Amino acid sequence: MTASVSSTTGSTNAINSPNATQGQSQTGPDTGGTVNPNGQLTQDSFMQLLVAQLQNQDPMQPQDTSEMVAQLAQFSSLEQMTNLSQTDSQVLSAVQSLATLTSMAFAHQLIGTTVSVDDGSGNSVSGQVSAITMNNGSAEIVIDGTSYPLSQVVQMS
Repeated sequence: MTASVSSTTGSTNAINSPNATQGQSQTGPDTGGTVNPNGQLTQDSFMQLLVAQLQNQDPMQPQDTSEMVAQLAQFSSLEQMTNLSQTDSQVLSAVQSLATLTSMAFAHQLIGTTVSVDDGSGNSVSGQVSAITMNNGSAEIVIDGTSYPLSQVVQMS
């Protein structure tokens, strides 16, 4: 097995294993870590490579401590970016849910109100809002049996 990590780029230079084939998940001493089905290294892979480097270093020429600190810093940065990405996804999902609920609450307030909407072809349609429907997560008002997105409301009275 050949496993080396460049401290200047943080990328893996080589992982050669006679048992590793592209597209398969491998773990254990042959690969020095976990390779996901896309052939990308995981966080576990990085840590296992780091441990393998320490276990297999030449005792007469130990690894430079500054390289080790740089690799640990890169790992820490990767972990923080992953956590931030997951947090961003959760915040985005919460904001989208809140926007859906807000538009539904606003649309509900329009029931019984006379509104004018643009029908999409440049004509104005006026009528009393009789119901609210949801279409692909967006609230729509119903006038005379036809649904219109809230974005097409041009006047309320």
